[in-house]
Amino acid sequence: MLKRVGALALVTCKEGIRDRSLFGILLFALFVLGLNVAVAGFFMRDLGKVTVDMNLAALSFAGLLLVFFICINLMAKDIDKKTIHLVLSKPFSRGEYIYGKYLGLVLLVVCTLALLLVFSTTTVAGVNAMYPKYFGGFTWSVYFWAVAFIGVQLALLCAIVVFFSALTTSSFITLVFSVATYLVGVSIEEVLFYLKSQAAAGEVVASETLRAVLEVVAWMVPNFSAFDLKTEAAHGLELEPVRLLTSAGYGLGYVLILLWLATLIFRRREFN
Repeated sequence: MLKRVGALALVTCKEGIRDRSLFGILLFALFVLGLNVAVAGFFMRDLGKVTVDMNLAALSFAGLLLVFFICINLMAKDIDKKTIHLVLSKPFSRGEYIYGKYLGLVLLVVCTLALLLVFSTTTVAGVNAMYPKYFGGFTWSVYFWAVAFIGVQLALLCAIVVFFSALTTSSFITLVFSVATYLVGVSIEEVLFYLKSQAAAGEVVASETLRAVLEVVAWMVPNFSAFDLKTEAAHGLELEPVRLLTSAGYGLGYVLILLWLATLIFRRREFN
């Protein structure tokens, strides 16, 4: 089983590397990283913070483009081109197909993120060497943890893509639902905090029904802000091991649930 899943994951990763869109995403990310060096002198007071923020934002945004535009196409390609019949005619179960495709997407994301991390580290190190006094609180360990949790976030997004790809035959619908899930997951915590603070102040800005619905949504949709360590990396704040373990376990739990649901749905799906 592991051999078959690994083989499918490797094939999926190679297909993603051959996609021309990947090179466009890489060039865009490298442009942003290079732009950081060019404009660093304009933010002298917050130069260290801006440098770290720009680098992490470039890595995160490039990863989102990779997941939403390449990973979704990799999932839809087998069904659109009817090659899914050829794959499933071999000694592959549908569960192995789901896990193999998911691991292939994650492998593609990890390889891309690792490549960009090399250039990002060079950029931060270069700016740090030019303006060392503005990086007083910066630590590489926190920076690398922030990048690692960008990877966790993208791995969770890949699981969301696999889930919606198993649920629908349209790559466009998968894209819409995946992007919507991400946007809700990023903002739901702030929305609930705002509503609770307004309620505590005696101001009613939403009905009880709406707040109840948002609470349910918050339980169903993963909270992507749990993986955001940009503030800690920019300010050199200490990271608690408990938080790292809790966030990693939270992401892993969601991934396993989504893959389990995707497998159940995919097993009952009919292909024409």
